[in-house]
Amino acid sequence: MMNFSPNLVAGGTINPYRIVKMDTTAFQGVVATAAADYVVGVTDGSTRRFDATAHATSGDPISLQPANCVQIEAGGNITAGLGLIPSTAGVAITAAGSGNVPMFVALEAAASGQIFWAYRLPATKAL
Repeated sequence: MMNFSPNLVAGGTINPYRIVKMDTTAFQGVVATAAADYVVGVTDGSTRRFDATAHATSGDPISLQPANCVQIEAGGNITAGLGLIPSTAGVAITAAGSGNVPMFVALEAAASGQIFWAYRLPATKAL
């Protein structure tokens, strides 16, 4: 059985290794910015052009990593085994806090700004 990755276009600027959610426009993705966001995937490490730093800008296609083990940029110091949520910039931060439901589990430790491996958990939401 093959994994399915939706064909999305960017609703704004999205950097590589960022957590992505759906926008209110059909098949348009934007950076996930809160613990309560429903995540649809994580961008891969590619850039929109050879001389660019952004993965995609508004209207560009988004390439999501197809597996449950993904690489994400750390938004702070990460310890292996911690539950993770997206920060306001779409990077991974610890899920510590009231009502936060982890969307990923860190598979290794990382310092802020580093790309690290995480496991994507099944979709859940705090009630």
